[in-house]
Amino acid sequence: MSESEYIIYLIFPILGAIFGAMLWLRYFNKIDLFQKGKTSDLVIAFTIGYLTPTLTLWLYLSQEIVGFNFNGTFINDLIYSILGIGLTEELTKLFGVLIALRIVKKRLNEPIDYLIFAGVVALGFSIRENFIYYSNYGSQIITGRTFISCLVHIINTSMCVYGIYRFKLFGKGNQYVNTILAFSMAVVSHGLFDFFLTMKIGGIYTPFLSTLIYLIGINFWIQMFNNAINFSPFFKYEKTISSTKLYITIIAWYTIIGFLEFFFLYYYVDFKHAVTATIKNFLNEGILLLIVAFRASRLELNKRKYIPIKLQLPIQITKNHDEDINLFGILPLKIRGGNKYEFMFFNMMEKQLWLFPTAKNVAYFKNQTPCRLIKKVYLKNDVVCFILELNIEQQKKNTFYDLSENHCLRYINYIQQAWYINTTKLLKTLKLYKKQNYLN
Repeated sequence: MSESEYIIYLIFPILGAIFGAMLWLRYFNKIDLFQKGKTSDLVIAFTIGYLTPTLTLWLYLSQEIVGFNFNGTFINDLIYSILGIGLTEELTKLFGVLIALRIVKKRLNEPIDYLIFAGVVALGFSIRENFIYYSNYGSQIITGRTFISCLVHIINTSMCVYGIYRFKLFGKGNQYVNTILAFSMAVVSHGLFDFFLTMKIGGIYTPFLSTLIYLIGINFWIQMFNNAINFSPFFKYEKTISSTKLYITIIAWYTIIGFLEFFFLYYYVDFKHAVTATIKNFLNEGILLLIVAFRASRLELNKRKYIPIKLQLPIQITKNHDEDINLFGILPLKIRGGNKYEFMFFNMMEKQLWLFPTAKNVAYFKNQTPCRLIKKVYLKNDVVCFILELNIEQQKKNTFYDLSENHCLRYINYIQQAWYINTTKLLKTLKLYKKQNYLN
């Protein structure tokens, strides 16, 4: 390979590393809804993360010296995956995060800052690791490394940091128990992901277990972000609307990276192989891409509401008639989190509105009525409702109405300022319920 060919060969992994970093950096920028951090601080965190693999390599070298490595046996390789790989990499990344947080300590002004800096340090670590893989195996692995491996690093590091600061930020649990539990979960998750990805004992089914760990991690990660955003001292409902478009960022940058991988294969192999490989990648990663992209943009935002974090897949069977897809007509599936219809109400939270009955013969109130959306609540089976306070003279004290998005609207429309909004188009379904003393 001539010098010019080698330079061209290096261009692809360099661009792959840059585009991979941009995908998640843009996501972090957009999910920081209220008080965006300084770019210079993110550069510092990324640089620290980029340097931490050096410490990791030293630790790996020490392990090899004492003979601790893969040897092809089930028990040994499982232990090494968790304690050799998972523990080593999570320790070095966490070390980098704590240094970064120390440097930017005075500018940490909301809970999400801790998760973003954890994610950026982990991203720097992963990009350095990915660049080594691209150089050794070629740039045909860019999409998988960026979309899966980067995010696994980000999720596990965020888990560690969330556990360390959970008591400080949310007043939940015990600081020491939180830290030990979160760090242990991150180490085991990381180790099992690598173990199932490389172990061939179960044939094609073993990597499927890695996919399950990845998907559960995605949902866990978004729940952490959810609570961090909900507890921001700068929380404003009207600023949360932008989060509904987060999936566009992920899909757009994934597409750019996919084109880069296509051109690499076209340049070094041929057009037919590039097309075939691109289609194969899309079939392998397409469903994952959509699940992750939409779950990452579906936040359950509710001011000062702490949502218990659960080990769940990001997709669920729903009974609320709000499914994203009805598989075979009998299996209604929904990606977890709030959808775009719910977010449309946020612009009107805590503002003066007017409610107009469109069928006065069946409506509880007969004339236009001043009202206010005051609270979002969750009912059984995660049905989302909005408490609507009506200013009616004859209304009893503490009588409220909840505006539920999961029932059929027949009678209600409303006006905000001079703009007429038809809720039959705004929401899939809606119904007004009368509740006595709802908040008592």
